[in-house]
Amino acid sequence: MMRQEKRHKLQLFYEILVAIEDYMNNNNDTAAKPTHIQHISRLSYDKMMNHFEELEKRDMLKYRSNAQGLISITNKGKQFIKQYNELMILIESAGL
Repeated sequence: MMRQEKRHKLQLFYEILVAIEDYMNNNNDTAAKPTHIQHISRLSYDKMMNHFEELEKRDMLKYRSNAQGLISITNKGKQFIKQYNELMILIESAGL
């Protein structure tokens, strides 16, 4: 079995936010389900919840524990995705 390369926190944040945004876009929905995000991001439930807390503190997502734990991305979260993509393009074009 191949070992998964350790992912940087920014990469994890990106993967979580993209999973939420994709779910919302593909399902014409206002929020995503935690199990879907967990499956896409390949994180344990505990780690995922810790990242949700941190992303919520940074105003990048909204976690509604009273509404079946639904998660939605904020405008700041969408901006993070855009800037992360731009940074990855810049890094690749510089050959880093």
